[in-house]
Amino acid sequence: MRVIERFCRGKRADQSLNEDGLVITDGFAAVVDGVTSKSVHHLWRPSGGVVARNLLVDTVGTLPRNATMRETQMTLDRRLRAEYTRSDADESVFVNEPWERLQANAVVYSAAHREAWLFGDCQIMVNGVQTPTLKRVDELLGEVRSFAAQAMASDGGTDSATAPDRMRSPEEPDESDEVVSDESDDGTEQLPGASVESIASHKSSQSIRPNESSIGPIGIGPDTSVASAGSSSNTAEPDGVGQSETEPDDPTRDLIMPFLRLQSRFANRRGAYGYFVFDGFTDPTYPIRTVPIAPGDEVVLASDGYPLLRPTLSESERELARLRRDDPLLIHEYRSTKGFVAGQESFDDRTYLRFVA
Repeated sequence: MRVIERFCRGKRADQSLNEDGLVITDGFAAVVDGVTSKSVHHLWRPSGGVVARNLLVDTVGTLPRNATMRETQMTLDRRLRAEYTRSDADESVFVNEPWERLQANAVVYSAAHREAWLFGDCQIMVNGVQTPTLKRVDELLGEVRSFAAQAMASDGGTDSATAPDRMRSPEEPDESDEVVSDESDDGTEQLPGASVESIASHKSSQSIRPNESSIGPIGIGPDTSVASAGSSSNTAEPDGVGQSETEPDDPTRDLIMPFLRLQSRFANRRGAYGYFVFDGFTDPTYPIRTVPIAPGDEVVLASDGYPLLRPTLSESERELARLRRDDPLLIHEYRSTKGFVAGQESFDDRTYLRFVA
């Protein structure tokens, strides 16, 4: 594959809390999106989403080139399940309280099979045509949050249409952020200022040299053991209680939080509200959407941090900035379970990869 551009940035200033990740190997390209925690017990440090991202990014890097979709699914899912036995929490917690599980979504492109596999709600666009991935339960809870926000506004609160511009706009990548591949001397990807918590790459034939300060800490490492070390250090602390995540105040999200936890009851189940997510408990027969990729196709893989995905990174960033300006609470044009809040660059972590197969 020939990488055209890629970008991975967390919504918080501290990029070590970024729950998105990106990995490119000789046989695979994948975007991984760790699920925002709804935990009560706070078992994972610094968050379940970060731990899940690290584990899956690392594991994709070890997949055999010819691994099938089901082999990939079960290998990734077993890696999360194995982490439960390593934690100090009773495993019954993860069986009975699904919101305490490690959870992540991913979209994985296989060069050998010329397919992309949509494991959850990460996004894909092929030759400008996007495959819808929004979950029904997210639509429902986005509507409920919109209802709550508008009700609060009618009672003297602040609606997104009149909210003061308190949030910093997402940084739009400049031309130096559009990463063009070429051939490196040793056949291994290089990225200055690396932090493997954002991206791991293994024996790739591209050499990528983005603008480090614009993109923020994003890592490349030719050895998967580096990513493994980072992931294993983020498990539960000795007393079984990790650090609680600190989130800026969002009263509308607080209102729907009980339902967000209930949503986990539908993980990997069939039916109107069922959805796929890697959590250590996936169904090996769950229907996984598969997108064929032909040689020469231009492919975009992205996390749902880009609610209005476009064929280029700059276009997707402009749409994100427009949403922040026009609908910062994300309760009108794009009804989400969370919105832009003060102190964060965006409403979610975001990752974008564009390449030619």
